[in-house]
Amino acid sequence: MNENEHEQLATKIRILVHAIEKGMSLPSCRPGFGKEKVSILISYCNEYKKMGNIQDPQALEMGSAIINAYIKFQQAHGESVDFIPQQFLDGTKNSNCMLAGILEVPAKEKTNFEMIAKGRHSSRCYSERSVSVELVRSAVQLAQTAPSACNRQATRIYACTNREKIMKIIALHGGMRGFDIPGAIFVITGDLRLYQNEYERNTLFVDGGIFLMNLLYALDSLGLVACPLIWGSEPSDDKKLSEILNIKPHEKIVAWISAGYCPGKAFKAAISSKRDLNTILRIIE
Repeated sequence: MNENEHEQLATKIRILVHAIEKGMSLPSCRPGFGKEKVSILISYCNEYKKMGNIQDPQALEMGSAIINAYIKFQQAHGESVDFIPQQFLDGTKNSNCMLAGILEVPAKEKTNFEMIAKGRHSSRCYSERSVSVELVRSAVQLAQTAPSACNRQATRIYACTNREKIMKIIALHGGMRGFDIPGAIFVITGDLRLYQNEYERNTLFVDGGIFLMNLLYALDSLGLVACPLIWGSEPSDDKKLSEILNIKPHEKIVAWISAGYCPGKAFKAAISSKRDLNTILRIIE
């Protein structure tokens, strides 16, 4: 944590952008709100620009976009925005408004998620068909719809389609013994540099877990079968896996997924009965 000044500052920008977005999404957003947060955001953006070698340009683009949205909101309510420096006012006019702000989402009475959720089963049975880089990119991009704490998106994905390296990775996990060789392995990590305090030490596992489930559904939607594999190994195995995939030292391994194409028209899967609903649900009225 707090190891890289560039990443820390970019994360602060993203967190502030999200905080202003949340304020604007309140049912009754108070005109004139957020001056202090916007002022801090401007100072962070200016500081980040001065650093040079900008590693997260999207953070600056998001900062510009949310200030643009904030200006329009305040002006629509007759509020002054003269506290915002003129150069920043000019710089936001051509910002990408789709990167930050609020949008109206139509309410849904019902969706057919039941079919998706109950139709997915974990599989360790795969054909020898290779998994393309294009499909990997499509799956991960779709999984990026997963929410994360303060929208900081600290989850990182190491997608390996190299058979030799996949064999080395499988050797580190007993849960794959006796099963087919997957066409791809997705290792999910969390970037510790994007978490600011020790009380957030477990948030990367929450963020990573949500992303993992979204990735499983994304893979299923693209015609692959997959299985999540819990990673609770010795530090020596952490090191081995990190060396195989060149995982950065500031990243913590959360879990991984084996994936590939179905070996035929059907595959065998464990029934994996779920607990009775009444044993896990507590309704407080």
